[in-house]
Amino acid sequence: MNGSIVWRLIAKDLYLYRWLIAGSLLAGFASLPISGAGPTRVIGLILFMTSIIALGIFIAMYGVLTERQNKSLLFVLSLPLSPMQYTVAKVAASLIAFLIPWVVLGATAVGIAVAFDPPPDGTIPFTVAMMFFFLANFCALLALLMITRSEYWAIAGILLTNFGVAAYMNIVSGLPGIAANTDGPVAVWGTTVLTVIAVEAAAVVLSLGLAFCVQARRKDFV
Repeated sequence: MNGSIVWRLIAKDLYLYRWLIAGSLLAGFASLPISGAGPTRVIGLILFMTSIIALGIFIAMYGVLTERQNKSLLFVLSLPLSPMQYTVAKVAASLIAFLIPWVVLGATAVGIAVAFDPPPDGTIPFTVAMMFFFLANFCALLALLMITRSEYWAIAGILLTNFGVAAYMNIVSGLPGIAANTDGPVAVWGTTVLTVIAVEAAAVVLSLGLAFCVQARRKDFV
């Protein structure tokens, strides 16, 4: 019975997220044609990044923070669910909603890079690293909003993860092991870019693990 309710909560959230997913995909696809070489490259890159970053923020705000503010979480109290089961449903729905555009847009961006003649394959490692950063950034924000009961901490988390994008682009893109290969014709999967991706993957696991650990200790939802 509880398992059925968990799946229904996941389906309910995905239904609510459908327009966010569609909007992210449309904006992402619109950005790709102007993300190549030329004066529109920067505009296209910003639009591409925004389509994914904004999706993560809206999912976290609309699915977690707004639900708490509107007291709709009280509805869950009437269901035979534990805090852990609620967390599973909420995290699963949020991840699915985020991963659909993340996978589709990321794969399309890499595919376009490979299809160019000559192929600017040097951009692929950084593109993959950047996509994993977006995933880690989203998971950190989602975990924070699942854990905290303070709206001030939630807003601070949204601001910090947003500012973190600019810092990441300035710092990581300038690392010697990445910057030296970005404009090259060959994808170089050196130690630097692999380490960055490994750290980002670890951040995803740690963020979600922390959210589940905290929720496992709770006896109620409020």
